[in-house]
Amino acid sequence: MDSTQDGPDIVTKPIIILGTVTRDRRFLHWIGQVLKLKWLKNKSQEEVKVMIGELLPSFACGCVENNDFLSLQEILERMDVNCGDYDGTTPLHKACEKGRLDMVKYLMGKGASTQLKDRFGYTPLHLAIKNRHFDIIRILRLKGAPLSLELVRIGLELIKVVQNKDYQLLQAWYLSGVNLDQSDYNGRTALHIAVRLRERTMVSKLLEYGATPLESDIWGWTAVDEAQNNLPSILKLFHPFT
Repeated sequence: MDSTQDGPDIVTKPIIILGTVTRDRRFLHWIGQVLKLKWLKNKSQEEVKVMIGELLPSFACGCVENNDFLSLQEILERMDVNCGDYDGTTPLHKACEKGRLDMVKYLMGKGASTQLKDRFGYTPLHLAIKNRHFDIIRILRLKGAPLSLELVRIGLELIKVVQNKDYQLLQAWYLSGVNLDQSDYNGRTALHIAVRLRERTMVSKLLEYGATPLESDIWGWTAVDEAQNNLPSILKLFHPFT
């Protein structure tokens, strides 16, 4: 297939009129050249079959990104819904990444697996958490979707959330059902770090979501011990636990 400079840009920039995805004339000409399959004329039938099979998952993910149900339905008639593109990204991965709730429901109805990882180790649930799509997280949890992360990695992710003061991402992790007391390699929890950073609001939110201040790190220190170091306003939040 001959590549053009504006081909990919056209593909990724649909025109939406009254909620309907349409394309301009340049795109129609470009896709027409692709569909003629002249670029496959010197290939064997088996090679053609393999190459088209490798392209379809990318096309399907593009349909998901553009919320194009009609085209996706046609493509899924020719491919397994759980096939991934060159990065192992399945249509369900893309729907969870982009927050396409209706697409998620549709794909799961078609048998899309919530268990698969892409090349970067992300499951659909992890992508929904990372991009803060709360409704999708709830649906995936109801379906038993796994996170497939090592426990210490979860602890590190929660600590990063606290350091970045990202309350929306914290809520996403909470909705995923992870243990908010999960620690890093040194036994430090998100609550340890929130206290050390004197982030009273973050401490309050962690407690609201079920974190406890009595988890000890490898040196035997708890979040309560941290708060006793001239942090009376935070220490008051721990009174029900202490």
